[in-house]
Amino acid sequence: MNETGLPDQRAMRQIDHVPMEDWALPGDPFQLAAVSIHAADWPALLPPESRQSLARAVDPVAQARAGASAWLKTRWLPRQLGRETVAIEAGPHGKPKLTGPDADWGFNVSHAGDWAVIGLIRGADIGVDFESLRRKVDIGVMGRRVLSPEERETLRRSGDTATGFLMLWSQKEALLKALGSGWAHGDLVRRTRLQLVAYQVEPVSGVSMWSRTVLEGAYVLSVGVRRRGRRNF
Repeated sequence: MNETGLPDQRAMRQIDHVPMEDWALPGDPFQLAAVSIHAADWPALLPPESRQSLARAVDPVAQARAGASAWLKTRWLPRQLGRETVAIEAGPHGKPKLTGPDADWGFNVSHAGDWAVIGLIRGADIGVDFESLRRKVDIGVMGRRVLSPEERETLRRSGDTATGFLMLWSQKEALLKALGSGWAHGDLVRRTRLQLVAYQVEPVSGVSMWSRTVLEGAYVLSVGVRRRGRRNF
């Protein structure tokens, strides 16, 4: 562990001879590790129960994404916490969480394109969302579905660009994942006031938000963090 309470960043570089990328920036209170979904023969590296689940994915790309995500949870995550295995169970709304001696840690996984990414933090809940900025969207239709009136106004002032919409959408995904509620929390979805900035504390939920582009600007990566013990909004 380093002075922030996070595992030593050098520990993430390579596990099972799988090359990793460190996507955290100096000052981030969390760890972010990314892996190419084509970096390994995932079934060969996974425990039997994960291999069985992976075998149900017919599409090769879907199988590679599922394999990389499973490897991050069953191999990378235990290594960061100094264990052979960790106990993970679904929360009230289905979000996976650590239990037992590691319950103080929060983690979350996301994937898009050829990459899977995991976030890890101590003493907080974390949500990670990773989206391709080349994704085709109908801003008018989707904006009314997923953005609050204030966020639609933010998007309008930015020029109603697809990039702006996808960045707001990614932030909202990360925020809802940090809360563990998902899109089922319709009232909150309509009240949040996210901005197109690199860092903010969303005022309705109190979730701290980070957002940045990665991979030469081709993707947006958003992270939401909610310190435990905070009263519900």
